[in-house]
Amino acid sequence: MIVSGTSYVNTATAEAAAPKPTYYFDMNKANKKVIQVARKGDDPNTLKPTQANVDKGGVMPSKTGKKLSYVKGKKGKALQLDRAYGAELTGVKLGKGSWTISFWVNPDGESADYTPIFFTSSNKANDPKNTKWLSITTANEWDAGGNPVIWSHSISNGANDEFPWYGYQNSKGEWEKKVAIPGGKWTHVTLVVDASDTCEYGEAGTDGYVKALHGWTFINGKLHGNGTVAHNTMSDTNRFFLGTNLWDLGFKGKIDDVKIWKKAIVTSKSIGKKNGIKNAEKVIKSIM
Repeated sequence: MIVSGTSYVNTATAEAAAPKPTYYFDMNKANKKVIQVARKGDDPNTLKPTQANVDKGGVMPSKTGKKLSYVKGKKGKALQLDRAYGAELTGVKLGKGSWTISFWVNPDGESADYTPIFFTSSNKANDPKNTKWLSITTANEWDAGGNPVIWSHSISNGANDEFPWYGYQNSKGEWEKKVAIPGGKWTHVTLVVDASDTCEYGEAGTDGYVKALHGWTFINGKLHGNGTVAHNTMSDTNRFFLGTNLWDLGFKGKIDDVKIWKKAIVTSKSIGKKNGIKNAEKVIKSIM
């Protein structure tokens, strides 16, 4: 695995065990901090916002007042989502630093392009001058896409436009298309955003180049890929959604055992040490 242009060898420092999550949503029963949300004005046939609303920057999901559904899950029960609605995790405050999210997911079928599995944004995410969001999504049409793709966007006061993404990397550090979250099967996903490290997207001096935060994706406890996450996508005003965002067809399937940390539970520095990748994977497996 190539990490920020440097090749690291999988060969013994012990990483500390994963800390207790700051927020834990086990999905075993209804929870007043997990509420059903939907976008007002969606086309009832496509379950997407009208083009007029997309052109305005999308529609922020809002509380429906209806109950969510729970079915047999990976551990006990799981949240069942049905595209027409998503769920919001309320009361989560992660500040502006490092953070981690993990969950089990089981799509009912193949996910459509840009289907949001997890989405977090500021309340101004649909303001083109103050965009701040991150999505764990699907990008079937991209040559190096598949799922999960980590896509983020940040614009502050109309400037500093950062729009990076990353997906799967093979053992040579090359991006490849890969579907790692198949329909009808439980898959464990962990995203670690390490704000103490930087990572480059694109080539310096070219359009779209970004040097921002370092993200790490693990699938079923194995390192899947790493890349750039835009600055300022996290704050205490962020909202956290499962299965919905402001613009795209929602997710249909089950999500279980959502854990969120106000820190990077493995760090770029530790992964870069001798045996660091293997060590990090042990930490991730301990939270599954």
